[in-house]
Amino acid sequence: MVHIKRVELTNFKSFGGTTSVPLRPEFTVISGPNGSGKSNILDALLFCLGLSSSKGMRAGRLPDLVNTNQISKSRSTVEASVTVTFDLSDYDASELDDEPIISNVVVDEVEESSTTEEQFLEETEEDAEERVLQEQQEEEIKNRREQIRAKPGEEWSVTRRLRVTKQGTYSSSYYINGISSNATELHEELSNIRINPEGYNVVLQGDVTNIISMKSRERREI
Repeated sequence: MVHIKRVELTNFKSFGGTTSVPLRPEFTVISGPNGSGKSNILDALLFCLGLSSSKGMRAGRLPDLVNTNQISKSRSTVEASVTVTFDLSDYDASELDDEPIISNVVVDEVEESSTTEEQFLEETEEDAEERVLQEQQEEEIKNRREQIRAKPGEEWSVTRRLRVTKQGTYSSSYYINGISSNATELHEELSNIRINPEGYNVVLQGDVTNIISMKSRERREI
């Protein structure tokens, strides 16, 4: 079982400053009056896990997710961030993809060659630096992939940062276990632990009503 242990919000929507929200293993209830920011915690969760549409987070565009007080106070760039920490201590290792995905690495079968010793030595001298560089790159890819993998028995953290300039331009970046990553890598790792930010892992406002109102065929498609 995958358990979200903690959600940490910094300057996200109604949360100015940094707020850490602990989530207990079995069941957690967050209560409060309308407009107190309960739904913003779910929006933060979807933002951090790479939901593609800002409308799914009840925002016209991504810069609208930054706390408005921070925007009005700052004369330069403002930043909002969300970190989600997963507890995988109870996760079944057999459910994870044990074979790491290595990008840009191709291993060919070794075939017999009639290359003479002189030709081999000549080729080795010419290609030695390129071969060493390629081996180093492959090793770096393997090590990096191992560092960002979601491993059973450990905590696994994902961070997304949103930077917005005074002119309204913005950039978004991801970090997995503190290592700079991209959305594709994040979604690959989330898929390994059976999480889909576009799916029904999170039930948003209005979803229950929509499901109740569905026809039988539409409900079965879920």
